Formats: sequence, structure tokens, C-alpha cells
Amino acid sequence: MKPSLKDLFDSNAKVIYLRRFRLQNANWSKTAQANDYDYTFSSLANSDYHFRMPVIIQSDGLPWKIGNLYLMGQLDTPALSNMKTLSARAIHLKYYLQYLEHSNQHFLDLPTQYQQRVPRKFKAFLQAVIEQHDFSSQYINNILSSVAHFYNYIQHQSFVSQSDIENKPFRERKVSIPIHNNVGIMRNISVITNDLKLRSSRKPLPSLGKLRDGGSLRPLSSEEQEIIFRAFDKNYASIELELMIRIALGTGARQQSVCTLSIACIKTALDYLEQNADSNYAVINTGYKYRTDSKCGRLNRLMFSRNLIDHLATYIDCERAEHRRQNINSFYANTDDNYVFLTRTGNPYLTAEREIIDRNNPKPVWNTEAPVMVPKNGQSLRNELKKFISKVQKFEPSLQNFSFHDLRATYGMNIVRNLRAKEYPDSKIFDHVRQRLNHRSLTTTEAYLKFDSEVKEFNDIQDTFGVTFDKSKYNV
Repeated sequence: MKPSLKDLFDSNAKVIYLRRFRLQNANWSKTAQANDYDYTFSSLANSDYHFRMPVIIQSDGLPWKIGNLYLMGQLDTPALSNMKTLSARAIHLKYYLQYLEHSNQHFLDLPTQYQQRVPRKFKAFLQAVIEQHDFSSQYINNILSSVAHFYNYIQHQSFVSQSDIENKPFRERKVSIPIHNNVGIMRNISVITNDLKLRSSRKPLPSLGKLRDGGSLRPLSSEEQEIIFRAFDKNYASIELELMIRIALGTGARQQSVCTLSIACIKTALDYLEQNADSNYAVINTGYKYRTDSKCGRLNRLMFSRNLIDHLATYIDCERAEHRRQNINSFYANTDDNYVFLTRTGNPYLTAEREIIDRNNPKPVWNTEAPVMVPKNGQSLRNELKKFISKVQKFEPSLQNFSFHDLRATYGMNIVRNLRAKEYPDSKIFDHVRQRLNHRSLTTTEAYLKFDSEVKEFNDIQDTFGVTFDKSKYNV
């Protein structure tokens, strides 16, 4: 069995999480008794609460001082995306600490001989790990990137003296890389990198039958989609899961957008459709400026059909949804600021960026008595989807396993196939797919248009090979 990275070190260093954390000033004052001091805490200006704050713990049970100073220094914003990045960096630095403890070294072991400096030795160790245990080179590079960021930050903030770090932990260099802008024009930009990075392909080619679009995605066939809808008719899925799948298949929305939709978004879309009887679609904007999340906060326009909005409006007003909003765990209570979809315990399927901010400045109409927030990452949705697929496969074994994100690729391929059936030119199809899926990369959109032909070409070659090489003739 393939070991995990932590199993390769003789170290008990770990990362723990504080449910709620806030930076404060410690004010010390001398008491009437000799050599005795009292202290109080006062909040820093503009200091918000941070939820699920990572803390790196050494094998001796004490916090790793320099590592945790680095983590606290990254708390510029309370955004959930920032905390996810911080958590990832904490885990990466925990691996570095485990290596330091395992090899009995210090993070400032930076001798004159370059290859003997501890970051370089850590890189060599991870290079061997890739060769011996087949770890992802991309993940290893992410760890090394966090180590480089750590050293740069502690130098910039003077957490260590210049004499302690006179010998540089790694060498930086400026490189020029080509990028494509939104209209496909290529230009070169200069970036600073370092020699800790391992040489690897960050974007391996997807397997046959899959698309690379924010991950390796498998578009569902028409037959599989029909199976899913028949399962809905038989009530194999909860109404929440059914509606979330319908949104993904009908709009191409990502999981974070589906799970963070607010009631206000749906009501606004419903009002628009009522005032515009000739329109069959309403736009719901997502991204940094809006209440619904998107990938990296980028602006995205999701097209909801009138039928889908009607179904969502009906669900919002039903007793089941109202009961979930009234649960003690539901922060937004029975207001339009609440999520469209909550679990039966009143928690969101995925915590929205807006809730992180709103928790620090709650309105009186919200549930200020709600328990301390534990950010949700979509695991409840993944669990529900897995159970649904297993249940359906008992009666429809041709349904293959799929992820929620695969529904996005399915939506894109449905556009391609439907427009080709109507004899649209590929240039028009390309524009529709790119706009609906909000692609930055032209290559990603091109993959959708090439997908069916590449699969067919592969199958034709396999069929030809099968005819040429008749196994029965050779007793194979």
C-alpha cells in the first residue's frame, strides 16, 4: 500500500485547528506585589475573527514558533479562500518541520556549501520520495513553494536577523513565460521563481474520455443522464440533491456556486421573469462582487431557465426548507440572505465567502445565537451524491461513478452536441461554450469541440486493430 507523506518521517509534528481565532494586543501592567504582573487583551484595529485557524505543533507538544508567526502574518483578510490557502500552507510547513525533526536539523542550517543547506536537502529528499513512492510531482512542488514563501516572508518581516540567514536558502531567478489573454493573443510575462521547484508537467494530459476543465472531468452520456432523471422520478435523491444536480446540468455552475446560492438571488430572478414574460431565462451573477461564490471570485453569469427558477422558488417556500432555515445552526435564519440549500442540521453544504464576513458584523435579524462556525467544504454534498449513485447502480448498472464537477463538463458537451445537431458552425459553438462555462483558456474550450471526434478516432483505431489482429487465429 502506498504510504502517506507523513509516514516517511520519524516525527509526531501535526497541525491542529482553532475553531475561532482573533489577533489581539497583550497589555502588561505591574501589580502591587513585587515581581508580579497582570495582563489584559485588547483587539487590534480592523481585526476580524478567523475560523478554523491552523496551528503547527512540534513533536514535543509545543507550537512551532517561527512557523506559526508566519501563518499569523498571512491573516490579511478573513476570506474563506484565504483560510483554505493558509491551511494548505500549514500542512506543507508541517511536512517541512517533520523533516527537520526527523533529520535533527534547524530551519536556519544554511552552511556555505549550497547543496548542504537544509531547503536543498529537503528538495533532494522529496525528489527521492517521488521516485520511490510515486507521489504527485505537482503536490511536491506545492510543498516546496510554501517552504520558499515561508523563507521569503520571515526575511521580509525580519523575524530572523540577516546574520542568521546570510547564506540564501535558495536561488531566485527571473523567467519569461508565454500566456494567452482573453482573446487568445499570446504575450510573455516575467515572473520570479526559484531553484527549489522540481521539473515536471503541471498539467498532465487527461485520460481518454475526460476533459481538463478545473480538473479531469468525465462528461456523462445521454443514456446516463436519462438514468439520473428516471431516478429522480423514483425519489432516489433528496429534493436538495436533485435540484443541485439540475442546476449543474442546466447552467454549468461549479459546486461552490450551486451550494452558495442565496434565496435573494432566486427571488430577484423570479421577479425579473415575472416582469419579462417573453424571457425564458434569467441571469444570476456570481463572483467577488456578488453573494454567490465562484472560482477564484471571478465574475460569472449563470443562465437559469424559467422552469428551473420556478422549481427553486417552490422549494424555498416549502415547509421542509423553512424548517432547515429555523435550525439553531442556520446563521442567516429565515431571511432572504440564507442559502437556498441547507443540510438537515441547518448547516450550509459549503460555507460562502459572505458568511465569513457577515459573522464578524451580524445583523439583528440573523441568528446571532448560532454556534461558532465550522467552515463546510462540500463533503455533505459529496456523501449524498455517492449514496445516490450507489442506490441507482443497483437497478441501473450502466451508470458509472461520477463527481459533481463532472456535471459541468456534461453541460458543456450537451451544448456542443445540441448545436452541432442544429448544424451550427464550430466557431459559433466555440463562442457559446466559452461564454457559458466562463473559460479563460481557449485551449480548454477547444477540448470540448474535439472531445467526441477524439474518442471516435480512438475507438475506430481499436476496432481496426481488432480486425487486423484476430485473436482466434493465434489461439490467444
